[in-house]
Amino acid sequence: MLTRFTQHTKPKPLALVWLAVMLILIGVLLTQLFGRSLPIETNIMALLPKNQQDPSAQIAFDRVTSSMSDKVIFLISSPDQDKAEQAAQQFETRLKQLSLFKQVDGKLAQDAQQAWGQFFFPYRFQLLTPTQQQRLANSPQSQTQYVIQSVYSPFSGVSGNELNSDPFLLFRDYLKQLTSHSGNFRLSNGYLTTEYQGQQYVLISADLNGSAYSMSLQDQLTELSQLEQDLKQAFQQDQIEVLHTGVIFYAAHGTQSAKSEISTIGVGSLIGVILLILFVYRSMMPLSLALLSISCGLVAAFVITVLIFGKVHLFSLVFGASLIGVSIDYAFHYLTDRLAAGSRWNAVKGLQHIFIAISLGLVTSLVGYLGMLIAPFPGLQQLALFSAIGLFAAYATVVCWYPILAAAPSVDRALPFTQVLTRWLSLWQQPKMRIIIPSVLAIAAGIGAYHAHYNDDIRQLQAMPDNLKQQEQTIKTISGIQSDQQMLLVRATNSDALLDKLQSVSNQLEQQIQAGNLSGYQSISQFIASPQQQKHNFELTQSLYQSQSQPLAQALKLKQKPELDSPFNAVTLEQFVHSPISKPVRFMWLGEIEGQASAIITLNGVHNNQAIATFAEQQPDVSYLNKTQEISQLFGLYRQHVTQLLALAAFAILLLVSLRYGLKQGILIVLPPIIAGTVGIAVTVLTGSSLNLFNLLALILVLGIGIDYTLFFAEQSFKPHAENNLALKRNTTLLSISLSALTTILSFGLLALSATQAIHSFGITVLFGIIISWLLAPLAMKPSHVIDKES
Repeated sequence: MLTRFTQHTKPKPLALVWLAVMLILIGVLLTQLFGRSLPIETNIMALLPKNQQDPSAQIAFDRVTSSMSDKVIFLISSPDQDKAEQAAQQFETRLKQLSLFKQVDGKLAQDAQQAWGQFFFPYRFQLLTPTQQQRLANSPQSQTQYVIQSVYSPFSGVSGNELNSDPFLLFRDYLKQLTSHSGNFRLSNGYLTTEYQGQQYVLISADLNGSAYSMSLQDQLTELSQLEQDLKQAFQQDQIEVLHTGVIFYAAHGTQSAKSEISTIGVGSLIGVILLILFVYRSMMPLSLALLSISCGLVAAFVITVLIFGKVHLFSLVFGASLIGVSIDYAFHYLTDRLAAGSRWNAVKGLQHIFIAISLGLVTSLVGYLGMLIAPFPGLQQLALFSAIGLFAAYATVVCWYPILAAAPSVDRALPFTQVLTRWLSLWQQPKMRIIIPSVLAIAAGIGAYHAHYNDDIRQLQAMPDNLKQQEQTIKTISGIQSDQQMLLVRATNSDALLDKLQSVSNQLEQQIQAGNLSGYQSISQFIASPQQQKHNFELTQSLYQSQSQPLAQALKLKQKPELDSPFNAVTLEQFVHSPISKPVRFMWLGEIEGQASAIITLNGVHNNQAIATFAEQQPDVSYLNKTQEISQLFGLYRQHVTQLLALAAFAILLLVSLRYGLKQGILIVLPPIIAGTVGIAVTVLTGSSLNLFNLLALILVLGIGIDYTLFFAEQSFKPHAENNLALKRNTTLLSISLSALTTILSFGLLALSATQAIHSFGITVLFGIIISWLLAPLAMKPSHVIDKES
């Protein structure tokens, strides 16, 4: 049927149709590239699956990470606090001039410093610390003694106005507790400052003028780096240092790494392809055709992926760059047939000779790629689609355009390396060779694979530079604020009930801290109590005034005893989150999610994940959000799914090829890439790399590409030929797959140089898998004496 298709279909109409398709795709590409923003995604989280079990948890995580990712923290340090503050003032001024930031928070204005007190002062009689609650409930007279000691202490700073408005000095301790939740910082000349190991540190925070994953913003980091260097130079004698942390620095590093790897892989592959083609074909025309196939594949893959997904992730482009070594396989088979035919070349018949083999090769590759689309994993789906579209476009370019563009015959000359090719193939005619080599490789691969261990940690997806990690950890240590992006999602029917729930959960988290499972946490309930708690506090304060006003008035010789003359009026969660003072903690308030008031509690220093997860499971309407662990578990689950998919793909390919070649020959076609993939896994293990989901993706590639190699050998033996003609065809096939293997090795071998562990491991598996696939491909070739008997 496939042969009849090529015999009765004229090349020119197909060429025109494919030309129209490519022109449309090029037009769409230009629109995409020169639109409002470049359709390239750099956020590593975009590769990851959404939380299918709990949509509320996914919404909460997205909101919190969006809020936190747009923050940048700076610490300006010097041994001298005055110099540190002077440098911070100059640095803040310069930061505000950068378009990188929409807001810079350094020195607090006078009204901002007093904002907390002004907001809470009207509610002061119902705001108590846990210590005050216990004291007023059990020993209210001790609060009176505390006031007397404070008034007569020269260091307490109690003024007459404060004593008039807050006779029992409850409010000052409440405000002091609020500031304790902001880490180790204290207010000095309007700046938040702290001391650590003899150095004075000044805090400056800034909000990005857009997403941390925006490449236009990342490009401005060079200007920020120069600003930091200028500051250190200006205060060189004062030993000024600048520390910074923020998602944008990691995102920029990932973007630069990906760009570098795309450049290395893409340019390296192209150079290798160009040199190979010029060396083997000695002509610019085959080079032009090969580059045409590559270009059509990449353009089609990019455009259609953007149309479906909205953006192409840089991670997909890193893998997509390696398509150069795969999409050119079809071109090599056609061009090598042309080289072998010389002056006898017929372009249409040349396509007929390879059409069945390249079509079956495309189908078997698509079986592997498109199978990944069933997993609810955006990264896998995008990679699968990008690769499948790229391969199909390269295939269509060969089928539709090559018979026209390569119609002219080549110069009559012998195939390169004819003697080497003939001797190598003659070795595979020997029965011992066909048994010993595959058996030895299979046994060695089995031993290596037996010692394999898997590491599904999501952090392998991104290279984390040591200098950024060190700065982040130093800032956490100095500030006393540890944030591991682990959190509890708490939900309730309304905001009042939510505050109640938050307070209850916070009380139980204190027990987790005492048990050593947790270092700390931050919750809105630490800044505003629930209405019920406020009511209880008010009653305690009311009782204090009733029992202790007279003793306090006598001790301090007051003209009249203090009276509580303010009615109870609860401050609400909405009032708090809509006030300017809530800005540092506002990200914890999520508003309404799916009909429920929601907020998060951030967890610091989780030492026992299982204990916290068990605690959350026992609480109604509380969910433990640990995205790193969740995605790592999903990695493990999808690894199992891909293993099953790989087995099904191999079985489906076996059935497909057995329909044409028979079961015995079908096994010999499928067996080499299976052995090759196992060897690739074994070598990856021996190099010390742990295995992960991407090694199994590598096996899908090895299976798809390796099947191409064996299919061409099987096809050459499918019909009887004259012995000399068969030998020439086999030499041509071996030369073609050798060129294909070399370009694939260049493409994927360079992936092994990646600084990202997952890509590095992927590259090693494919590199050795393709080498062994090439080595064992002649196993699918029928020995000459078998063909003679069949003839």
